[in-house]
Amino acid sequence: MRKIIPILTLALAVAASADRSAEAGSTYSFTGVTSNNATNIAIGESQLSLTVSDAGGGLVNFVFSNSGPEASSITDIYFDDSVDPALFNTAIDNIDNSDSGVSFTELATPGNLPGGNMIGFSATRGLTADSDAPVSFNGVNPGESVGVTLALVSGNNFNNVTSALSTGSLRVGIHVQAFQNGGSESFVNGGESPPAVPEPTSLAIFGIGLAGFATRIRKRRRGKAVSEETT
Repeated sequence: MRKIIPILTLALAVAASADRSAEAGSTYSFTGVTSNNATNIAIGESQLSLTVSDAGGGLVNFVFSNSGPEASSITDIYFDDSVDPALFNTAIDNIDNSDSGVSFTELATPGNLPGGNMIGFSATRGLTADSDAPVSFNGVNPGESVGVTLALVSGNNFNNVTSALSTGSLRVGIHVQAFQNGGSESFVNGGESPPAVPEPTSLAIFGIGLAGFATRIRKRRRGKAVSEETT
């Protein structure tokens, strides 16, 4: 039994790592709304993401990230809260500008997602934000992120939010500028990305542990068989 314990410990460590990844929230991709330039749309869809998590106390965090490396800057954020009754209070609770070089304030200009009318996107009054001047410099550039916290209307919970995102009754739009060619595009949240899995290193350690355990079992059985033959 003592030899089994280290293997079980490794298994629990890997499982805990996966659980912590899940607790980080659900991550969504973005899909292009406008079609000014196919290359820019492809860049945005490949490196922009939204992570939504339960902050507790009736608050929900939305973190907008730009993984890079291609030039681009998220400069405007819009929420289309079409659920009836609404999910969120009509004012942003907090904006996290902790990343150096990122600076957003409430209420975007223009008031609705550029090009959003083509898909019936109508930003909820009060649930918009944009970067401060100079807008591209203070936007979410490669390697940066910005967090927006919204307060749920009483009676709603985080499950209502994830359900609304999956059905499209809650949509999140972003306007992105400063692509390499100087163009701009608009995007809305797409499908949920696959959940995070344990890092390859953790899996490798886990696999090595199991292999070692199996080897010891085989040796023990062979030793027992030899002992029985000699007696």
